[in-house]
Amino acid sequence: MWPFRRKQEGGKIKKSMERLVVGLIIGGAIGSIVGKKLVELHEEKHRKEKRKEGEDEAK
Repeated sequence: MWPFRRKQEGGKIKKSMERLVVGLIIGGAIGSIVGKKLVELHEEKHRKEKRKEGEDEAK
């Protein structure tokens, strides 16, 4: 074992950059899931409205 420790280069900056990248990746994944659900709900609501309009016109 060497008695002197090696000084880490950019320790704090490197950790903060890693956290930023990981946060962006996780945030993007969550955003895509939430966005997909919102689009599906909007499409479902739109389909229901079309069905109601079709039923009203048929009467």
